[in-house]
Amino acid sequence: MKLILLAVGKLRSAPLAELCADYLTRLQRFGPAELKEVKPSSRTDAREAAREESERLAAALESSDRLIVLDERGAQTSSAELAQWLSKYEREGVKRLVFALGGAYGMTDEFKARGKLLALSKLTLPHELCRAVALEQLYRARTIQQNLPYHHA
Repeated sequence: MKLILLAVGKLRSAPLAELCADYLTRLQRFGPAELKEVKPSSRTDAREAAREESERLAAALESSDRLIVLDERGAQTSSAELAQWLSKYEREGVKRLVFALGGAYGMTDEFKARGKLLALSKLTLPHELCRAVALEQLYRARTIQQNLPYHHA
């Protein structure tokens, strides 16, 4: 199963970009994984920007993709439970598991309704930092699946 983090825009912070690249490389040791970026909106109206970016995210999906939308109002889960989700989706034969991360203005309700909502934290995090957290958690989940010593519960 290929894991895809689908995000709006490019990272502006060089240290965050380096951290994300490191976790993506680590994650790829366990199978196909990719960070895919869509162009951010240039609109200044928050609702219009979210609509345009949500359309771009939707256009990047394939019809058979399983979608998990990263949203602060989503369900919370532990790292071990995330590992169980990955195992479940693999058993179900999911080819591409896509984790969508919106821009600064979030995503439309219509886009969010297409997938399962997952919160990385109850805290509101900058969307750029969420990339690093999401990639680290996917890497952690893979190490849990393999019984590797990275995760200490």
